[in-house]
Amino acid sequence: MTKKFRQPQGVSDVLTRQCYAKNVIESRLSDCFARYGYNKIDTPVLEYGDLYSAGAGKVNMNKLFKLSDYDGSLLVLRPDMTTPISRIVSTKIPEGKYKFCYSGKTFRFSQGVGMREFTQSGVELMGAKGVCYDAEIISLAIESLLEAGLDDFIIDIGHVGFFKGILASLSLTDDERDELADLVESKNTIGEQIFAKKTGLTSDELERISNLPMLFGGDEIFAKARKYCVNDEMKDAVDTLEKLDAILKDLGYDKYVSYDLSLVGEMSYYSGIVFKGMCEQVGSSILSGGRYDHLCDSFDRDIPCVGFAVGTDRLLNALSQTGKLPVRGSRDVAVGYAEGDTAGALAFVRELVGQGKYVVNLGVCKESDVSEYARENSTKQAYYIADGVSRRLV
Repeated sequence: MTKKFRQPQGVSDVLTRQCYAKNVIESRLSDCFARYGYNKIDTPVLEYGDLYSAGAGKVNMNKLFKLSDYDGSLLVLRPDMTTPISRIVSTKIPEGKYKFCYSGKTFRFSQGVGMREFTQSGVELMGAKGVCYDAEIISLAIESLLEAGLDDFIIDIGHVGFFKGILASLSLTDDERDELADLVESKNTIGEQIFAKKTGLTSDELERISNLPMLFGGDEIFAKARKYCVNDEMKDAVDTLEKLDAILKDLGYDKYVSYDLSLVGEMSYYSGIVFKGMCEQVGSSILSGGRYDHLCDSFDRDIPCVGFAVGTDRLLNALSQTGKLPVRGSRDVAVGYAEGDTAGALAFVRELVGQGKYVVNLGVCKESDVSEYARENSTKQAYYIADGVSRRLV
């Protein structure tokens, strides 16, 4: 009996048409990043586990694929691209401002039906701090999605400082802060009420938390948000978003932007703005990013950073749903040949390719096979070679 081989859970094969579309999208994103001054960088798929076991880049190790090195050291498949790039900048590059872009595979372990292997394309702006650089990154996020062919999307922008300011006014343990962050991020209002009773929050404190999901929309939310500010951290967060909004409006990007102060992200990771790219056709974000100024602290380097990553697979899904997935056109030339004319046919194909044409070599076949292929595939030219003579059919 023939043995049936199965794929591991959470990975997928990318067949010809999808692979072509994926290559086109990755190329469009890379070209867009390059035109805005971002230089390509690549990192190993394998990293030491301690890169992700502490500091701002700390990850739940149960969510990583782990293996042992020959000396017993713990290795992991990289779960993101930002942390390895931070390692490179902190340990191998002199102090300064750097713009990097990347495209590659990342891996996260899951026991459910979710994906475990992801393709990400993104950028990192290292060594730069301020609203002007936040605006540059969000502008590039918008331009990259437009360049990829998507025009029906919204970039939701928040600021972790607003929620951190709320936390600073509460008497909670670290575990309780993480629990509350999860409730706010998932907009679980019932869970927030239960949490308030369990931890003894006052009605005013609960109101500030429960109203976070209401602070969503255009620039009108800034005035509403100020009513809930109880410290400078919250006020500074709103000030930053207002300045950012003014820049994005001047650039004409306001139709692609909304604000959501319930976006809190991973608080140990993000230090300022956070944002997600959303599309109606896809149930989860196709792009995410933000400011993470403390990611390099583990390397004893003070390097502010802001960036984002596009989930290439989700972007492909969105483009497919909207009918904008890149499709390969017909080949320029089809060539077939008779038995005994292999060398002449291959030389002819090589000559056509050297002229910049895209050629499909049908190999040994009948003349009618070439004509039929050309007709069915709208091929511009078709040739059949027999007895050393090439004859054009189309």
